Amino acid sequence: MNLSVAKFGGGLLDREGRTIPLILKRIKDLRKSDGLGPIAVFSAPQGYTDELIRIGDSRAQSRPDVSIDPLFENYENIARQYVKAEHLEGLLSELQRYRSRTEEALGLVDRRFSGTVRARVLTNGGELPTSVLVEHILESEGLDSCHVSEERWPVVTDDDFENATPILEEARTRIKFLIEPLEDGKIVSMAGFLGVTTDGLETVLGRGGSDLTAVFVSSLLKTRYDVKTILFKEVSVQSADPKIVNGQTTEHISSLTYNEAHKASMMGMKIVQNTAIRAARNNQQTLRIVPIDKPGDYTLIQPANVTGQTVKCVTGKTGCAILSTRDQNSRSLEDSLRIWEGVDDFLELGTETLETGERIRDLLFMDTDFLRRNEEKLRGFDEDLSIEYGVGVVTLIGDGMKDSPGIASAALGAIPEVNVKRAVFAPHTSLIILAVDEANVKTVVAAIHRRRQDMNHRARSGPAICP
Repeated sequence: MNLSVAKFGGGLLDREGRTIPLILKRIKDLRKSDGLGPIAVFSAPQGYTDELIRIGDSRAQSRPDVSIDPLFENYENIARQYVKAEHLEGLLSELQRYRSRTEEALGLVDRRFSGTVRARVLTNGGELPTSVLVEHILESEGLDSCHVSEERWPVVTDDDFENATPILEEARTRIKFLIEPLEDGKIVSMAGFLGVTTDGLETVLGRGGSDLTAVFVSSLLKTRYDVKTILFKEVSVQSADPKIVNGQTTEHISSLTYNEAHKASMMGMKIVQNTAIRAARNNQQTLRIVPIDKPGDYTLIQPANVTGQTVKCVTGKTGCAILSTRDQNSRSLEDSLRIWEGVDDFLELGTETLETGERIRDLLFMDTDFLRRNEEKLRGFDEDLSIEYGVGVVTLIGDGMKDSPGIASAALGAIPEVNVKRAVFAPHTSLIILAVDEANVKTVVAAIHRRRQDMNHRARSGPAICP
């Protein structure tokens, strides 16, 4: 039987509920096409997670003046707008239960807003009430639906409470809590982001973790159903951000490999959470990225490259930094970051030997917040290390670049007036990276994207041969 697991991101859920009718239409369309389900996975409404973190941090600083009331008032306003009277009283009671549970969890915050308390606050204030709200809206539309309760939660994880990893074998013991309502003819409304340990403690799956929820649930059910994983987004995947290349025509990208999607998301496009891409690749699960208002303009993320495009995307990211340290110190620093801190959003920029014989290694960090918070700690590895902030990164992405000479030189030729701080020409990893000043990122993206069609044409035609 066909089954769709459809994730609706927080950007699609505004605080006034204006996008609810469109979300309902997509759920109804999937129900009609599959005849089963779907399972609808929901992120918290836009801005809710950040607001709940702010409230939790305030409580950790003994400032109880920031209230969760406005968040739950928004839920109630949406409920009164879309839920019929016969379902409203039960929904408001459930929302009050989540409000109480969120407040109880906040009451447990002591000095640090972290661990399972943080997970409990974020999900009881965000994803869980959202899934229950949508369930009652579906019921008001005459659709038989249910939500998955925390007691039957199927996403079983390790105990890394703030960046948990789901465990497929453990979760299979709870698969019946999804199969039973599906085969009873119900649409299943489910919270994203939430996990539980084997002993029932709440965890969360990291930023953007609702993507991982959808992929994991799909992988869990694929032995029983022909599962499609659909990630609804605000816009389609384009060759560049239309706001940056204003005046240029962007191209809809119909297909990305897992590798290309991973690189594009890491370098600024934010297509899919990287752990979700990793899980999809490990389980050979194709992902479908669908703009909610134009479902025909979808993008498949799958194992093989099925298009003739060489440079698929040009993306830019600001807020980066370059850390330079002595090579002999860098290995222990890198191990500490990856293993102990769980930080892996940095790339090797190369090692240079100075005239003194000393070797300096450069690392490109995509998140400067971590560096700023931990500069003193990092200098414990090398007191002479330096960090250059205010760096921007422009990246060309495409698996086909490894077989296409001249792409890097064409990219540099498009920006003769721009100072390139560092460059990584590594087409075998589907990347060409140019580090520039933050202020130049938009200019560089636009200039290179303008040459993208020529690059792809050159790659198809091959290099010119002198007579």
